Amino acid sequence: MDTDLNEVDLVARLKRLDAATAPNVGYDYGTLIDRHASRQRRSRRRQAIARGTATALVVSMLGISLWRFEQSGTPQADTDAAPVTAAQSSQPRIVRADTYLAVAAIEDHIASIDEALNDARLGGGAAEVARLERTRAMLMDSYASVRYAEMVSANF
Repeated sequence: MDTDLNEVDLVARLKRLDAATAPNVGYDYGTLIDRHASRQRRSRRRQAIARGTATALVVSMLGISLWRFEQSGTPQADTDAAPVTAAQSSQPRIVRADTYLAVAAIEDHIASIDEALNDARLGGGAAEVARLERTRAMLMDSYASVRYAEMVSANF
């Protein structure tokens, strides 16, 4: 009896050992083929989408290029513009200009900032006063730069 119990126990242990070492495959050869086929279909679908997108981009870029080429080829009807002559195109792009209008605009802006600064000082807004003082300082720097450039250009 004792040997029967040992044999049953030994057989149970051998079955458990055999079950533990056996590979646990959850699918067969047909499933492998199906998975491979579905993977191939997904790959072809992604490739077709990529080709379609690339084709659409190429066609749109060509269309834009042709449209811009046609736009630059047609002269625009501008009644105020005179035809550009060779003498005009050879002139320098940087020209000497009078600074009177720039100086007047800066002076007007400084005057309006001064007025706003007086109102802010009376109103008591410290942050607004500080902002207006910074703005006035920047305008004064610009004014000094324009006046300096005016003086330098007058000496040439």
